[in-house]
Amino acid sequence: MNLSNVKIKFNQKKVKLSYLTACSYDVQCIKPGNVNYLSGHHDTSIDDFIKSYNITSDIISMPDMSLGARVYECVKSTKLAVDNNTNLGIILLCSVFSQSLLYNTNSTLIESIKNVVMNSTVQDVSDICDAISLANPGGLSSHDTYDVRSKPNISLFEVMRISSDYDQISKQFSSFFSDIFSFIIPMIHQSLQNIKDTKLAISYSFLKILENYPDSHITRKYGHKIAKKTSKEASDLIKILDGDTRHESWGKNLMSLDKHFKMARVNPGTTADLLVISVMIYDYFIGIDNV
Repeated sequence: MNLSNVKIKFNQKKVKLSYLTACSYDVQCIKPGNVNYLSGHHDTSIDDFIKSYNITSDIISMPDMSLGARVYECVKSTKLAVDNNTNLGIILLCSVFSQSLLYNTNSTLIESIKNVVMNSTVQDVSDICDAISLANPGGLSSHDTYDVRSKPNISLFEVMRISSDYDQISKQFSSFFSDIFSFIIPMIHQSLQNIKDTKLAISYSFLKILENYPDSHITRKYGHKIAKKTSKEASDLIKILDGDTRHESWGKNLMSLDKHFKMARVNPGTTADLLVISVMIYDYFIGIDNV
């Protein structure tokens, strides 16, 4: 399952639908530590996330918009609807994907994503820095040398390359979605084939991402040791789920880890962002419910 080499074609209605589908599954599925239909956070609810993706769907799918403007308008509209950072990572990643579909249709998807990042303008960088500052995520907006609040006079690629050491969203920008194409999307495809329940397959995919990539949001908030511990707990649950091929106790076990993470205020939010963009790409080209 190599979607990096597919030929691009922009379909506004399909972009919007795939975005809404991915974001909808994001809250419908139990992803331990994240908001879901059964359990929210102390400061955010499922309604906040639903408002956020509904209000940004038209902007994400708009054909005549620059990357920076797309990101900034999505963050601004979210901020007006809910006074929390519910979706910055999702907006950043999904905006790049949407933008990439507007490039020359002779390009492959990975070539087009690279073009979007490498050919971003000074205004794009300024708008994205403004968007990050407005969303104000924990730890993402500051750096010893460069700070998005001061709008560094460097390219978008350099901004993301510098921050990729401590942020997985930035890493996807600077590596042109390498983890998404090489691991996450193929793993989602395999999960959907092996687990006939789409929601459980997506929950399982979330755990596999967390197992392989310690969450950078947790690292920034609590340190690498806690992030590694969280990944180990996801790995432990995967072993339990693998032993129940009929999936009878999956919901109970997923909610048990969800409760544990939330009591500890551990939120693998970046893992959820990586899952959303991967499901969006998969749905756009394959169809998440067609497997």
